[in-house]
Amino acid sequence: MDRFELKTGAKDAVPVVLGYLPLGFAFGVLATQAGMTVIQATAMSILCFTGAGQYIALGVIQAQGAVITAVIANLLVNVRYFLFTTSMVPFLKNHVNPVIASILSYGVTDETYAVAMNRYQSHPPTASYMAGLNLTAHLGWISSTLLGAVLGSMVTNTDRFGLAFALPAMYICLLVLLINRKSDVLIALFSAILCLVIGYVWPWSMSNMFNIVIATIAAATLGVMIREQ
Repeated sequence: MDRFELKTGAKDAVPVVLGYLPLGFAFGVLATQAGMTVIQATAMSILCFTGAGQYIALGVIQAQGAVITAVIANLLVNVRYFLFTTSMVPFLKNHVNPVIASILSYGVTDETYAVAMNRYQSHPPTASYMAGLNLTAHLGWISSTLLGAVLGSMVTNTDRFGLAFALPAMYICLLVLLINRKSDVLIALFSAILCLVIGYVWPWSMSNMFNIVIATIAAATLGVMIREQ
């Protein structure tokens, strides 16, 4: 275990954790208001670690929907992580043991993926860096959920705090960090426009975020085509 790489990963995770804190807190609050115990809410963040998926599952619970509905919705929402981890393989091979990489990939999120890929452009990946980055982010999510669940009875309206904007704001910041060429701007705009068009043509795709999956695949394909020219 490389302590320097571990600390670097943990340090790079700090902005991600700051973005997670209000969202995890809000989830903890809403979870207890939906009837979950502090232990259940915290366990969900430990075992699932998917912000969007957890909020979707919470909505299903509040609506007294079927468990299979929450499972299918989460599969659709989180299928993008298959794309994320697959795109990391060219960077990780010959550097990180596949078994260790598979275990650490449990902590891959939209934010940690963006941070990691930004670093891998100039530094070789290491298991220690992945561990520091992913574990720190995960602990931030767990602790904020726990705090929100404990204090849930004291907060009755999370909307007035504007907590929902924290994650989109962080996504925008991470996107800016990854834009290094004019072609990156083109790809980002293409992805955003395609996502909106698909959502407009097929409104149902926005409820399960399938429009994001399609736009991501199309944008990734465009990016590969541009870079190969």
